Amino acid sequence: MKSNYQIYIEEEFNQPSYYPLKQTVASELYKPISSWTGRLILPPPKSEQTTEDSVLWEVHNAPDEYQELVGKIVKLQWSPNSQIKQKYIQMVTRDVCFTQVTEEENLHPERLNNRSGVGPLESLAGARLNDDLIVLLHPEQIVDNGPSSAQEQCSTEMTSNLSKRFWVLLAEEPVQITGRFYGLVTIIRRENATDSEKERFEVRHFNKTSKQFDGPQELIRIPQVPAKANGVLNSTNEKIEKSALNQAGWYIYGAKNADGVFITQAIEPRTLLRLEPERVVLGLEAGLNYIKKEIWHHTPEQKGTAKTILLDPSALQEREARASWLEGDKALVIHLFGGIGGQIIDERRTILKLVTGHFAYGFARVVRDPFTDELRFDIEYEQVYAHNPDGIISGAIKWPSYMGDLQRGWLGLRPVSDVIIKLEALTQDYDFDGIRLSPLATLKQQLQMMMARYRIGDGTGVALVTPARSCVQDSNQALYRAIQKIEEEVNANKEIQNWLQHHPHDLQTERFKQLVQLGHLLEEKLVPLGIVRRDWKKKTKTIVGASGNQSKICRLIRGIASWRTMLPRRAHDEMASLLLTQGAKLWLIRTNQVGGWDANICPYPPTTLFPTGALKNSC
Repeated sequence: MKSNYQIYIEEEFNQPSYYPLKQTVASELYKPISSWTGRLILPPPKSEQTTEDSVLWEVHNAPDEYQELVGKIVKLQWSPNSQIKQKYIQMVTRDVCFTQVTEEENLHPERLNNRSGVGPLESLAGARLNDDLIVLLHPEQIVDNGPSSAQEQCSTEMTSNLSKRFWVLLAEEPVQITGRFYGLVTIIRRENATDSEKERFEVRHFNKTSKQFDGPQELIRIPQVPAKANGVLNSTNEKIEKSALNQAGWYIYGAKNADGVFITQAIEPRTLLRLEPERVVLGLEAGLNYIKKEIWHHTPEQKGTAKTILLDPSALQEREARASWLEGDKALVIHLFGGIGGQIIDERRTILKLVTGHFAYGFARVVRDPFTDELRFDIEYEQVYAHNPDGIISGAIKWPSYMGDLQRGWLGLRPVSDVIIKLEALTQDYDFDGIRLSPLATLKQQLQMMMARYRIGDGTGVALVTPARSCVQDSNQALYRAIQKIEEEVNANKEIQNWLQHHPHDLQTERFKQLVQLGHLLEEKLVPLGIVRRDWKKKTKTIVGASGNQSKICRLIRGIASWRTMLPRRAHDEMASLLLTQGAKLWLIRTNQVGGWDANICPYPPTTLFPTGALKNSC
């Protein structure tokens, strides 16, 4: 049977070749998703003499001074300047040799099978069957050195587009995105046209001067994506113009086809990411009650809707709570999705009638939107994600790609909770007289190691979704270890210790004490639940999700032993409550199958171990 991914790529609009490499768009209507974006290409296997982790990259967007590279293929490799990054590459690089179970499960990185020394760039580029992964980069350096060796890695058809001058050196892992450009529109109507053009919609662009949707009108295409193997649509364009979120507008992500029509590949509701919460809940007790009882209350009845809620345990007035979020703020994100009901059976519901869901961490920044000049969140997930039929890849993924992608995003298919957490002890950097430490950056490093290992199943070629719900354990192990690592670095550094002794009442000293306390609380809270293990450092050679060499009986036994981690909602609720109790401000984004209207599905909330009753279709 075909995987969902194999079904997807049969559609022309899901193929990279459908979009011309050289494109021009009106700068007042569309903007590049990032300065550097493009498509990863897996080169042939390395020779035994070569150990570097490098891939090829087709450039789609570039800064003005490098416009000559747009449409060209360049070599992408790690910068040799970062010792931390080089250590990370060594830790996650593996020889890949598929186990028998690999052939039986989901979509696995088949092109990497029997390759030696597969690093994190190669595992990204080779994660799918085709070279269709689009990413954004933050290059450390662009090197002009005429890399003749790169040409040897290219097929004949690629040679004409290969740049013989430039290499791109990275210090950060690429981030997965969808599309090349994005704009802000409201949908006026579906065009009354022939069947061949029934996916065309008339939209009006946002006007930065008037702050209204009275800009130019345009006909765009919002394709109806093919159904999954089980007949379910990941998204639908049916009645999307009638969505309650249409009034505030949609960010549309995509590119133009050969006819110059903008093809929408992902959507992002403007109202969800802007800093204007629908509701503010003040006080610790009220906030804890909301997390425990209200986040998922009456989820099926809220199909097609979304809401944003701000929980502030310390503010006395709503105005004070709203004003505490400022441009440049960084935050931690807790992500949890629920299940699909209605006229279908959710593949993630178990025989116990539980909706397990999926747990992940991510990061958010408060940024200034270039279209509206208003503040909004920019969210990047760090998805510790098992191999799956859809081609969702474990790694750093932007919100529009993971949630809003029309073909594989969850926005229109599952109910989702994103909790954006601002706690200065955890989300602000530390500067001890020039010695800088960042809890979020350290957490990102830990998660990157997990995600890279998941992509190749630690060399087995398989990362499974098991009864133990490994996304919960491995994501939280990364957080736990990140805080431990910061504490260890501080305790081992005499200069930092001296600074702390001479500044006992400094706000930074108080923040660090709170961070240490948070680490202890995590241990007390999550170790008894099986979500975090004290022995993690002794068992770093095996991640929870990479279990390809274990029998089904062994995996079942381990799942039973870890029964408390079967349900990601527990980790979601425990972590949100713990951080709120520590004084964190929480911004909640809750969606319930948003976008077009699919009458065949219904949103089900993720459940705890003992649900109060059987779920009913209330949509």
